[in-house]
Amino acid sequence: MVDPFSVASGAVGLLSLGIEVTQGLVSFYTAWKNQDVTLARTAESLEFLLGILQALDTAIRFRQSQPNERNLLQKVERAILGSAAVIQDFKDELRKFVESSSGNMKERIKISGRRAAYPFKRGTLLNIEDSISEIRENLSFALEVLHVKDCKTTQDEISGLKLLVDRISENQISSTICDWLMAPDATVNHNAACVKRHAETGSWFINSDDFTSWSKTSRSFLWVNGFAGCGKSVLCSIAIQHTFQENQSKDGVGIAFFYFDFSDTSKQSASGMLRALLLQLARQLKGSSEDIRHMHALHKSGSPSVATLLVYLQRILQRFCHCYIFLDALDECPRYHEREGVLTAIRIIRGWCFPGLHLLVTSRDEFDIRESVNPKRGENIIMKNAEIDKDISSFVHNRLKNDPRFKRWKERHNEIQNALTKHAQAVFRYVECQLNGLQKARTEQHLQYCLNSLPRDLDETYERLLCSIDEMYIDDVRQIMTMLCFSKRPLALSEIVHAHALGLGQWQSTDPGNRLLDIDDLREICVGLIEIESNEYHQALDDPVVYISHFSVREYLVSDRIRQQKAAAFALQSGPAHTEITRICLTYLVHVISKIEPQDMFQMKPRQYPLGRFAAEYWFHHYKNSGCDNMHIEELVLRLFSDMSTFSKWTNLYDFDRPRNASIRPNDQMGSPLYYASMLGLIQILDRILSNGFDVNIQGGALGSSLQAASLKGYEQIVQLLLDRGADVNALGGRYGNTLQAASWAGHSQVVQILVDRGAHVNFEGGRFGNSLRAASREGHHQVVPILLDHGADVNGQGGGYGTALYAALQKGHKKVAQILLNRGADVNVQGGEYGNALRAASWEGHEDVVQLLLDGGADVNLEGGYFGNALQTASWKGHGRIVQILLDRGADINARCGRFGSALQAALSEEHEEVVQILKDRGANISAQGGKNINELEKLPCEDHMGVVQVLSDRGGNFNTDEDLGSALRAASLEGHEKVVEMLLNRGADVNAQGGEFGNPLQAASCQGHDKVVQILLDRGADMNTQCGRFGNALHAAFSEGHEEVMQMLLDRGARY
Repeated sequence: MVDPFSVASGAVGLLSLGIEVTQGLVSFYTAWKNQDVTLARTAESLEFLLGILQALDTAIRFRQSQPNERNLLQKVERAILGSAAVIQDFKDELRKFVESSSGNMKERIKISGRRAAYPFKRGTLLNIEDSISEIRENLSFALEVLHVKDCKTTQDEISGLKLLVDRISENQISSTICDWLMAPDATVNHNAACVKRHAETGSWFINSDDFTSWSKTSRSFLWVNGFAGCGKSVLCSIAIQHTFQENQSKDGVGIAFFYFDFSDTSKQSASGMLRALLLQLARQLKGSSEDIRHMHALHKSGSPSVATLLVYLQRILQRFCHCYIFLDALDECPRYHEREGVLTAIRIIRGWCFPGLHLLVTSRDEFDIRESVNPKRGENIIMKNAEIDKDISSFVHNRLKNDPRFKRWKERHNEIQNALTKHAQAVFRYVECQLNGLQKARTEQHLQYCLNSLPRDLDETYERLLCSIDEMYIDDVRQIMTMLCFSKRPLALSEIVHAHALGLGQWQSTDPGNRLLDIDDLREICVGLIEIESNEYHQALDDPVVYISHFSVREYLVSDRIRQQKAAAFALQSGPAHTEITRICLTYLVHVISKIEPQDMFQMKPRQYPLGRFAAEYWFHHYKNSGCDNMHIEELVLRLFSDMSTFSKWTNLYDFDRPRNASIRPNDQMGSPLYYASMLGLIQILDRILSNGFDVNIQGGALGSSLQAASLKGYEQIVQLLLDRGADVNALGGRYGNTLQAASWAGHSQVVQILVDRGAHVNFEGGRFGNSLRAASREGHHQVVPILLDHGADVNGQGGGYGTALYAALQKGHKKVAQILLNRGADVNVQGGEYGNALRAASWEGHEDVVQLLLDGGADVNLEGGYFGNALQTASWKGHGRIVQILLDRGADINARCGRFGSALQAALSEEHEEVVQILKDRGANISAQGGKNINELEKLPCEDHMGVVQVLSDRGGNFNTDEDLGSALRAASLEGHEKVVEMLLNRGADVNAQGGEFGNPLQAASCQGHDKVVQILLDRGADMNTQCGRFGNALHAAFSEGHEEVMQMLLDRGARY
């Protein structure tokens, strides 16, 4: 019987045909490969293809399929069947070869002299090479899917991985907010790490006392450290999957992870880490989307700061019972750029008083990381022990057993396994490199030579690999590695190819015969150094992405060690590398993009000029990091700014002024070259432009003027230069209204001082924040606020969206700024802003110390106004129990009638804050009093997950039978099907036939929703089935209208009349 879950017979048959045809071609070309280098290359490529076909055929025939892998096998089938056309072409070619070979081929070649016979024409050989490249991609993917792991294990892991990805990707957050937050996708790295593991890997770790203690101990921390290539990322992925599997059925448990990545700058900063963690956790927690929306509302015109992200992450963390956070590869965060910020953020997170937080990080053992994490006893796991050696041995065993390419050496598997494990020194990457080399061994002698001459360590592995590169390709490889090691972001294949050509000075856009590298060239000359992810495409270019094969490759190339070894020619340094990438980018913009006709810019397709977007967006990043003056580079920059046509094309490809706006705009909507030079801090270029008579006050760009752009960035010298050349210090316009407000918002105290000394108006009203003082106060710039006040800023001035400066400071909890303002005469009770006044703003945000500060400064605790009526109702609605206590201790009226919810108790009930409800009831809140929109307290909360709130109210005499617009609590509980709450309410005296609301009575509400158990409870407690009321008239009509046959039958059996 045919296995219904196996690869389809059509695909199997196609493989058999492919093997037969390819064997024929191999036999044909092998006989002639010594005649010509091209023939030898074709024969070798065909042999390699034959090996893939045979391995794939073996993997399919000798494996056990599982019912739950249908989707996976469909992908394998599509990959195989996608090669059908090429295999058919090979079949046709073989037939022609056989026909043309009849007779004496050697004689024909000898006689032809200048022209080879048909099978050896260069065009034929190139066609075969192209076809091999095409088919190899498809079949290599299929082979990887089938042979890497045992199928059942793979499927179990895929299922677990899918559940985890689904958990952190639940769509509770709008796409608009997700696009704004731009959280890096950590699942890409997690998936890649999971692929590298096998069933037994890491079991020693997750079963260890240290890991068990970490997973169960309050506020636990664990640092896993080891050499580059020792498998830390794989171990981290195992810990993540294990933790998820242990907790997936538990409520109140959050899991989040982040993988730092040397090849992706979006995954190298504290901001990227926090955005990813925040989004993952928010998606796992009901109601947390409100916090994210609030953050978006406050910062939607820009990116939230690290401090803001930490505040919101802390809020969300506190709503979990337990939260497990995994941070992998801290050492892949650049040490002198982003790492200190990351380590600071981790220290802050570890300092939070959250018992349920469990934090695990991995990295190499580097001094700054060790000093920062400062692990205690039991918090440090070093990845160099006997258990790691067992993992490596198991890894080698599985690779030898499951990879068909090692089948020929079956009798020597134990010898290979022992040799590699012995030399590995706990480094997985070492073993991986040796296995990749050993799989190419064709003879016993070659295999034995490889085993006898294994390199000492990973450094010698890379040294040998680099020294084996043909001398004629050294410059090519060095150029490619420079781009891959230091590029701001991962590069697509076509970007690498064009950058390589420019880097070596080979770019001739008008010469169609100038051949560029292709994917096979890259793989051949950079063997072992790069990976080309053919299943991960650059979105705009539809191109595979090229990566350094492992972080340890980059670490070796930039180390001091390589300079003392034979591979010193490949040594890379940061400054010169960034200079080289800058040169490539600027050359592309100035010499290639500049030649595009203006009208063609609107229709330009990325694949026509693949390096265009990268060059436009990242030249300045690499320019800043080059670290040295280079006359050739400076001339290229000047040409970019001096030629208006080139300048316009650059800013249309990527606009630093509006980086998220990809649309091409007319020149009159763009900033001038003077504006962009000011924004980027290019003082020498700026001076040259001004010397040519450029108008210093020309308007344009999102910031309105060059002076505002320079002030926002804090470029003091440029601000001075522009003012000296006549820039108007009080010019209006731009995103911040004027220059002083821009500098105040950014916190550049020196620039603010320069501007006010040169006559800037401190009380100008307008712009994003109303005035400069409110802008500085909102961002907490305690050094800027006194400067503005000393120059006459009105401390109580109102305007903008933040009311007063005090209100703006308190909304974000800037206590130091608030104290300065209060000391300078700020009115603590002035009304205004989104929340009505300063005390309500601080109560909303949950800033306890600020609330105390305001009350000590004379704030009226019962002052009414705004959406929530007063501070107590605001804090109650947000669930800030500690602030509720503070307000009550300072005289807040617990039963004040005002605001949206009418009372503090109703506000707390509306959001189901059980702790706050308890506090208010203990302090004498009147449960029966009405206010606001007359919402019955119990009706708002009949949910089994919040029975504690119901219990609190019912124990204190809550009125269960109030006939309100929304119906009674009993009707609401019946409508939702909450059996336990219905029972509790009835036991407390609720009227089973209480009428009101849309559905008339509890029985009709339960019947229309088909809640048969609730219907049974109500009937047993005396519910009248035939009462006429509500939307459907009676319970039977309700069940009939909604098609609930079981409920209908139950009602009819009990005597209901239709």
